[in-house]
Amino acid sequence: MLKIFKAHPKKALGLGLVMAVLFQMIVLATEYLSSVWPLWYGTPVVLKTEPVDPRSLFRGNYVRLNYAASRIDAKQAQGRFKRGDVGYMLLIENEGIYEPAGLFKEPPENGLFLKGRITRTGHQLQLKYGIEAFFMPKEKALAAEKSVRRGAKAEIFIAANGKAAINQLILN
Repeated sequence: MLKIFKAHPKKALGLGLVMAVLFQMIVLATEYLSSVWPLWYGTPVVLKTEPVDPRSLFRGNYVRLNYAASRIDAKQAQGRFKRGDVGYMLLIENEGIYEPAGLFKEPPENGLFLKGRITRTGHQLQLKYGIEAFFMPKEKALAAEKSVRRGAKAEIFIAANGKAAINQLILN
């Protein structure tokens, strides 16, 4: 096979170029699919949001969100967690709103759960799920920021593996 590349260097260059482009397309498709998978096949839940200052010159127009399900008392965690660990937050429904019920090192066998990464430890553990920003046009983002401060909810879809994606922001 090496003889073919020596005899036809243009074919080898063309094959290498095709392989590089194909690899890049596969990476982009994988990134896209991983972000929309929960929206296509996930279970919808509603989480109560909490106000956070959403200003950023670099990220564009978005509403920054925080959730009650992003924090849990360390006593409710099953096991010891350190910063950077992956955790699985079990959710329970209470009058149409899902709330945190416990944090686990492994995915719970029953119930809905969010997969997150521990960002702060201590008496309370803080998690990030990748659903902390919701992008929208500038005018809507400014209006939504004010509404979120008065109380809002986010409808998210959770895939079977705990990955979540925001479907919509429900403003009061």
